[in-house]
Amino acid sequence: MSPQLLESLKVYKDKIKKDVSFLINDQDHPKKESFLTFLNGIASIFDKLDVRIEKTRYNQYSPLTFEIVSDDQPTGILFSGIPGGHEFNSLILGTLQAGGSKINLDESLIDQIKQIDRNINFETLVSLSCENCPDVVQNLNQFALISKNITNHTIDGNLYPKLVKERDVQSVPSVFVEGEMVASGRISTANIIKKLVEKGLIRTKPKKSKLPIQDVVVIGGGPAGVSSAIYAARKGLNVSIVSEKFGGQLTETVGIENFISNPYTTGKELTSNLFNHAKEYDIILKEHVQVEKIGGEDIKSITLSSGEKMESRSVIIATGAKWRNLNIPGEKEYLGKGVAYCPHCDGPFFKGKDVVVVGAGNSGLEAALDLSNIAKTVTVLEFLPFSKADKILRDKARDTKNIEIILNVETQKILGDNKKVTGIRYIDKSTQDVYTSNVSAIFIQIGLIPNSHFVKNLLDLNKYGEIITNDRCETSVKGIFAGGDVSSIPHKQIIVSMGHGATAALSASEYLIKQNVDNGVAKNTEKVTKQGFEPPASSL
Repeated sequence: MSPQLLESLKVYKDKIKKDVSFLINDQDHPKKESFLTFLNGIASIFDKLDVRIEKTRYNQYSPLTFEIVSDDQPTGILFSGIPGGHEFNSLILGTLQAGGSKINLDESLIDQIKQIDRNINFETLVSLSCENCPDVVQNLNQFALISKNITNHTIDGNLYPKLVKERDVQSVPSVFVEGEMVASGRISTANIIKKLVEKGLIRTKPKKSKLPIQDVVVIGGGPAGVSSAIYAARKGLNVSIVSEKFGGQLTETVGIENFISNPYTTGKELTSNLFNHAKEYDIILKEHVQVEKIGGEDIKSITLSSGEKMESRSVIIATGAKWRNLNIPGEKEYLGKGVAYCPHCDGPFFKGKDVVVVGAGNSGLEAALDLSNIAKTVTVLEFLPFSKADKILRDKARDTKNIEIILNVETQKILGDNKKVTGIRYIDKSTQDVYTSNVSAIFIQIGLIPNSHFVKNLLDLNKYGEIITNDRCETSVKGIFAGGDVSSIPHKQIIVSMGHGATAALSASEYLIKQNVDNGVAKNTEKVTKQGFEPPASSL
C-alpha cells in the first residue's frame, strides 16, 4: 500500500470510537505476508484498530479470510482476499461503521432489516476492477451491522477461480444466499431486497411515513431528478428524492464528452457533483427503495418498496430508463453466464476471449472500445445498415484492430451448453444467410426502455412506454409531472434531461401556487430540517 494512500486515511483517524479488530485465521498461505502487511498498514493509522491472528469460526473458508470485530463482538462483515481496487473503500467504510460511524441507509430500510428474524448469510463474489460492486458490498455490510442475523462475506473472485467455476459466475457482483444465486450483474440494493421479500426471507409491513406532507416528491435520482429537486428546493418547497440508486444510469457511464462547459468527465464524477450540489439544500434523500404505487388526488400517496407510505402535494417522475433486452432465445437463460449489459463490470471475466457487442450506437461502440483492451476480439452486430454513433466513436472503433463491425444483421439466438454462453446466431438481412459466431460473451447495448412500469395504469404512455408530457412536463394526471428519459421528450441526453427536470420543478411550483400555497411554501407544513443527504455508501 502506498504511503500516499495511508496518509489519506489520517483524516478518518478519530472516526473509530469503539475497539475494532481485523480477526484473521491462523492458517498459512503464499500471500499471507502481503495480506498482513496490507491490514497492518491500515491498522497503523487508527488508535482503536488492530490485527489479531487466531483460530476463527471461519477457518473453513481460506487463510486469507478475515472478519471485522467490534468490541470483541462479530459484526458479520467478512472479506476473503486483499480488498484493494474498488473494494478498498468498502473495507474502510465497513471498518469506520463498525467503529461507530453512521449507517447511511434510509430509516424505512433500516426498520425493514431490523425485522429479520432468521439467519441470512450473503456471499458476494466481486472483481476488484468492478465499479458497481462496492455499492452492493457496502450496503450488505451495513445490513450485517444492523442485524445480528445477517453476515456478508465478500470474496475476490480472481483469488478463488475454483469457486467461480463451481458456481458458474460470469458476472459481478454475484450475490448468493446459502449457495443459491439471488442476484448477479447490474443489480441494485433495492432489487436484492425485492428478491429476498419474494423468497420470504424479509417481510414488508405497511407504515405511514414519519415525514410531514411534502410539497414535491421527486422519484428518481439521476440528472433530471436532481435538477428537479434543486429547482424545487430553491423555490422554498419541502422536497424529497426517492431513488433506487442515486445517480441512476449515470453512474455506469464511463466517459462523457458532450456535457457543455466540461470537455471530459465521467459518470462517477458527475454523480458526485450532483450529490454535492443537492446537499446544499434542504432536500431529503430516500435511497435504495423503489416506488410501487402512486395514488390519491390533491394529496398524492406514494407507496415505497419498504412499506413506507409518503404523502405529497405534487410528484415529479424522473426514473430514467434501463437497458433494452433483445428478447431472443438464450438471453434470459444465460444472463450472468455470458450475457451481460455492463462491459466494464463483466468484461474482465472474458480476458483474452472472443466476445460480441449487440448494437452499434454510442453505447455499443463505447462498450466495444472498452472491451477491446481486454478481449481477444470484439465483434459488433448492428440491426441497421448504418451506425448511429457519433463520428468520433465510429472512427475510433474502425481504427481498433481487434474490433469488427457487421451491419444490417438480426440476432436470432444466443447459444450455450446449459452452463454458459458458447456463441450467437444471426442472419444477414440483405442475403438471408445465417451465421454462427463462437464467442464467450454477449454484451447487449441496443438502447433503453423507460422505467414507467409502476405508473402504466395511472398515466398515459406512448407506444414506447414513455410518459406522455406537454412542453410544461405535465402528465395526464393533475399534480404529476415527468422529465428526462422516462418521458416522451426527444433526444435522450444528460443535458436535455437536466433542462426538463428544471422545467418540471418550475411547473410543479406554479401548480402548487394555484393550489392554495403561499409564496411557494405549503400552508401549515412543518419545516423539514436537512436530513437524508448523508454521503452515499461508496463515499468516505
